[in-house]
Amino acid sequence: MKKTTVVVSSALLLGLLAAGCGSNNSAPAASTAPAASTAPAASTAPAASTAPAASTAPAASAAAAQYKDGVYKAEGEMDAKSGWKSTAEVTVANGAVSAVKFSGVDKDGNDKQQFSKDGKYGMKEKNPAALAEWHEEIAKAEQYYLANQGAAPAFNAEGKTDAISGVSVSVGEYWTLAEKALEQAK
Repeated sequence: MKKTTVVVSSALLLGLLAAGCGSNNSAPAASTAPAASTAPAASTAPAASTAPAASTAPAASAAAAQYKDGVYKAEGEMDAKSGWKSTAEVTVANGAVSAVKFSGVDKDGNDKQQFSKDGKYGMKEKNPAALAEWHEEIAKAEQYYLANQGAAPAFNAEGKTDAISGVSVSVGEYWTLAEKALEQAK
């Protein structure tokens, strides 16, 4: 269910981005984009998927030459202090990134996102300054990644960024791992 939601959300975001790009070429497209963003989600899907289809066809064929379809993974080094190894999983469909999962794994094989969802990570309990639980913050980073098709925001030396609202954790390594994963797709 969550994967489907991510894929549908990604498609909608890509559609809205494509509509925004197309709006520079015609006035009607500019008036369509705001209507799609304010309309209910059920009515947004058809408009977002039909309007940009023509304008994204050349981009899709260019992207198809860029990446092979599939699921690609990369992982970082085990952090001795935290006990977690960062991971990134990037899904490519029709030559473009269609989904991304940023997570981690510990020495026992626990998935960091699931560990956090199960209430076992307790980021807010350990750090009252945290904006949300770890899995909630990393989901926002994933959404940003998809909406910007991997374009990285500015990161500080700790891998943190102010560009993603609601994210206080270090996420820079996930962009590096996603790039590493996509190298396999070329």
